[in-house]
Amino acid sequence: MQTRLLARETGDLEPQEFARSLASDLIRTFAPAPQHRFNGEILTSQAAPGGVPSFAVEERAHNIRAHGAGVSALEVEKFDGRLMISGGADGSIKIWDLENAPSPHAIHTFKPAMSIARSTQDARSSTNRGHSHGVTHLAFYPFDAGAFLSSSFDKTLKLWSMPRAALSAEFPLNATIYSHSTSPIADHLLVACATQHSNVRLVDLKSGAAVQALVAHGGPVLSTAWSPQYEYILASGHADGKVRIWDIRRAGGVVAQLDQEDSLGVVHRFALAAANGADWSRQPHFRAAAQAHDEAVNGIKWTDDGRYIVTAGLDRKIRVWDADTGANTLASFGSIVQNQHAKTANMLLSPSGLCSSNDVLVWANDQEMLVLDLHDGTVITRLRGPGVANPVGPRSAEIGRNRITTMAWRGAGGSGCRTLGPVMGGAQSLGTIYSAHLDGHIRAWMVTIPGPDDVDDIEEVDKNEEVRMRKRKAVDDAYKSLMGKNITFT
Repeated sequence: MQTRLLARETGDLEPQEFARSLASDLIRTFAPAPQHRFNGEILTSQAAPGGVPSFAVEERAHNIRAHGAGVSALEVEKFDGRLMISGGADGSIKIWDLENAPSPHAIHTFKPAMSIARSTQDARSSTNRGHSHGVTHLAFYPFDAGAFLSSSFDKTLKLWSMPRAALSAEFPLNATIYSHSTSPIADHLLVACATQHSNVRLVDLKSGAAVQALVAHGGPVLSTAWSPQYEYILASGHADGKVRIWDIRRAGGVVAQLDQEDSLGVVHRFALAAANGADWSRQPHFRAAAQAHDEAVNGIKWTDDGRYIVTAGLDRKIRVWDADTGANTLASFGSIVQNQHAKTANMLLSPSGLCSSNDVLVWANDQEMLVLDLHDGTVITRLRGPGVANPVGPRSAEIGRNRITTMAWRGAGGSGCRTLGPVMGGAQSLGTIYSAHLDGHIRAWMVTIPGPDDVDDIEEVDKNEEVRMRKRKAVDDAYKSLMGKNITFT
């Protein structure tokens, strides 16, 4: 650190490079932050044993839940990293102000700033009617943190206004919606919905109608993602193991399919066709039988710079693709990856340009999170919550309830297009990942910053080592003088 500070002061290291190198170190230090709790509904204790006040019993960590029925969706807005929305398995939605914590290191219990209750038969006529079934996905509108979208097992997509948590629009699709996505760059207001039907449904927020269906025959659509470079390009993952790339302006729709057996890409096929004298315009640009995974594809992400596509499948494989050529980069993540739930898989990618080294992939691996190098697949660190390793006794029956359902990255700086690029964390955080769990908890994971106490500890360790070295040298000299031989203890 001191070397880099000196290089920055002397002008040998640019400020951006200094920030990237520091972020590369910090991203390896994520650790649980139990001092931050999310209390959406306290489980009421009937009696306080030993004369302990009831509120003290209720405020214990294991009694605090963000959603009593479990948390199924989570999202943090990317402009300031201040607001977070969470969706429950009961259909409720809660909005949290992350700036309420006075310090990232102090104990703080967050309370919802606003709540949207589950819809019931009696409340269907109200203005703020929520979902009647579990929330499947939440996402802020990419150009305005004052609006967000929610989808649910009640087969509706809803648009909400943030200031009062008011319902702005509702779109019934007559199909279970697993997830939805909006383009981060487009002028159009199209929302791509992954549903239980084989077609990708496009909802136009401007006209308020499902204007288009991208026809495919690969079973349910489990995930969608828009290109961050081209506003009309969309990728979708299907139950037949195929990842289809669409140009929504074209009648035919599909312009490419990712092929796990192709590590060279379309440029190689074009060169081969040219060498053989074939007319490229009449040649198929992809194999009709090409599959990205051997089983259903339930996760798709583009890197912020649009250079790579990351896919995940129920075959427990994560693959990284060159977005320009469609080539499989052959990145191997080993057999450690767990993925067996037929729902949209949530994974986080570090903002492009955040680190001086390779980008980082965060994968929800049942009861733990894996922080992986995106391009070589190595495990940087494993983040495990309390009580997930070999539980015994009554708690062993609840191990599945601790499963991570989704994650959210707290950052600020948008998508990396600004001069300074993205930064880790909001105003009150140096970098945070939030994880949602089936047991109703929202847990925080923060980077570890060495402080004055850590420096003192390091100096104390160095001093003790110096004392041991002096003692070892004295013993060595004594034996040499007694025996005339040079004996070294190791």
